[in-house]
Amino acid sequence: ASVNTASSSGNPTFDINMGGTSVLHATNKLSIDASEKTSQTVTTATSIVTSALTDDAEITIDVDTAGTGAKGAKITLIGTRSI
Repeated sequence: ASVNTASSSGNPTFDINMGGTSVLHATNKLSIDASEKTSQTVTTATSIVTSALTDDAEITIDVDTAGTGAKGAKITLIGTRSI
């Protein structure tokens, strides 16, 4: 995850859902530390509960915490296709 403008206070936090159910652990969602622009060096690493995304599943992303002044959020999902 990344933002164009870093949060001056509070960690922007995101939840990734498949079919309306989170694929992330409830206490370790995807976040970006305040004053940083990416999740690469976040203090608390994201925990994935469901790593296999179902074919044709609806994937949605919720902003759980916006962070003060954070703008331009981008989330990238990287994976491989199972056949």
